[in-house]
Amino acid sequence: MGHAQMLKNRRAKQRTRKLLAGMAKRAKKLRGQAVKTVADAAKKAPT
Repeated sequence: MGHAQMLKNRRAKQRTRKLLAGMAKRAKKLRGQAVKTVADAAKKAPT
C-alpha cells in the first residue's frame, strides 16, 4: 500500500468517526428535547 493510499484511508476513517460522533451528540440533544416536551405536556394536561 502506498503512502498516499494510507493517508486517504486514515482521512476516511477520521471522517466517519467525526460523523458518528456528531450524530450521537445530535441524538442525545433530540432525546433531551423530547423528554422535556413530554414532561411539559404532562404538566399542562388536565387531570
